[in-house]
Amino acid sequence: MKHLLWVAVILCSVVWLAACSEAPGFEVRYLGANGWAVTVGNRLLIFDYQEGTDPSPPSANERDLDHGYINPSEIEGLDVYVFVTHSHFDHYDTTILSWEHQLDSVTYLFGWQATNNASDYYFDEWRESAVVDSMEVYTIYSHHSGVPEVAFLVLVDGIALYHNGDYRADFEEDYDYLRTITDRIDAAFVIGHPYPEHQYFQQTLLLTELFDVGWIFPMNVEGEANRCHQYAAMLVDRGVEAPILVTETRGDVLELE
Repeated sequence: MKHLLWVAVILCSVVWLAACSEAPGFEVRYLGANGWAVTVGNRLLIFDYQEGTDPSPPSANERDLDHGYINPSEIEGLDVYVFVTHSHFDHYDTTILSWEHQLDSVTYLFGWQATNNASDYYFDEWRESAVVDSMEVYTIYSHHSGVPEVAFLVLVDGIALYHNGDYRADFEEDYDYLRTITDRIDAAFVIGHPYPEHQYFQQTLLLTELFDVGWIFPMNVEGEANRCHQYAAMLVDRGVEAPILVTETRGDVLELE
């Protein structure tokens, strides 16, 4: 499978195992729109989970991980961490709050003051950080669309994850700041707007210049994966060498090493 390392764009319809380093393995599952689940060891990190954006929602008895839905009964026994970048409907679903009463181990990390629960983490200032169960969390701050929001950089068990949310601020300075924390990002979840002049596209270009990026996961309106394919092709045209993984269906899952 060595030749797969040179493939720039991959359609994720099956489980794919790619050996690219000696870093610990992790699993990435698509949860629709801007939502992702990343499993590292016994930890499950859930980013920007929402159910209302699914253009073809399954029946109630099919709302499980295979279909890109979180069913608390399937993740019992894991240490669950729920990250929410901001309050827009395609990034935040209040159903996540019910998991507190259904899971033995769940921690919430919000990009704003979302609740009044003293056990939750709120990152609502310019640049903030926290150590949560030995996991390092860093944020950069944005407020361009009517609500406060952050992008998350998470260092967990040897893996570096970046989730952009809808962050759009002074990215040159903010990325220089993140570069002081790590020079490697194993998985980057970025907004896949296929417009070269748009700041989201420019942000991703700079991200690939400043960091050694392992895998790029474009995000867009659910059901419009064609936009992410266009976006991926544009990145390749601009010389981006990191593999760009385009997911099309909720529940698509990849095991990466």
